[in-house]
Amino acid sequence: MTALDNSDVIKNVLKNLINISGRKTSRGQAIETIDTVMRKLENRYNFLKDIKIVDNRYIENEEVIDITHDFDKVRSSDMGKALNDIILTTHYSLGEKAGHFFIKELQRNIGGDYNSVMKEMGVDLGLMQLEKEVKDLGKTITHK
Repeated sequence: MTALDNSDVIKNVLKNLINISGRKTSRGQAIETIDTVMRKLENRYNFLKDIKIVDNRYIENEEVIDITHDFDKVRSSDMGKALNDIILTTHYSLGEKAGHFFIKELQRNIGGDYNSVMKEMGVDLGLMQLEKEVKDLGKTITHK
């Protein structure tokens, strides 16, 4: 397995969240949603303040994710908690637009090495998807 550092992982997850969300809404709305999620969570995870989401729709060769902090000094368990909250908050922010298999699509798109590292950080996307399906099933049963 390839050695991936925290900044690689968070950058990959954020880019994929933007790409997936952008297909379900628009690229601009996806960038705005992820930026809003990051600003909401930065009080809980101070290191998120050093990530800037750049609206690069009108700028050539500009990266969407700008990281100005050495994230490799952040404990992997703290990074895992932040990633978990970023994914869930993004999913719920998009509401119905996210679709039923949003997390599963993220899991597929980020790739095996990233999934393995995220599991080591305490983030299991397969389990997240299953928990969402059980929660949705519970809502369906209670509304019948």
